[in-house]
Amino acid sequence: MIRVLFLLLLILFSCETKPVPEPIRYGKDACAFCRMITADAGFAAELKTKKGKVYKFDSIECMAAFILKGEVKREDILAMWVADFAKKKLIPVGRAKFIISEKLRSPMGLNIVAFESEEDLKEALRNFGGKVVTWEEILKYVKEKWKEKLKA
Repeated sequence: MIRVLFLLLLILFSCETKPVPEPIRYGKDACAFCRMITADAGFAAELKTKKGKVYKFDSIECMAAFILKGEVKREDILAMWVADFAKKKLIPVGRAKFIISEKLRSPMGLNIVAFESEEDLKEALRNFGGKVVTWEEILKYVKEKWKEKLKA
């Protein structure tokens, strides 16, 4: 009996749940960085802290700027999601493939989009051109392009 109880407790406490994004209310939720209303499901992003605080963004570059500005310490971040441009759903940053393309006009003008599938990424490159970048390269790009915004 004790073994069964111990095994049940072990199973219960060893089951970690993955963080999930909170639904973004398009047309209602304001961006945590620029304060614009989040309107386009193809560009949005979201960050959740280890304490459970959720920040929503109207663009990937706004989430990057929020992090660069130190609004949340990197060690306090539990999870980050970006919109899959093709599927219009949030995906973990770690599974995203990013493109910067002038032909894909994001709300804040740095024109960063993400895709979960390699096929969607390749199709976007064929249709819109652009440059494939990593999350770290996005942080550098936003830091370079938005020097003044990050100082304020």
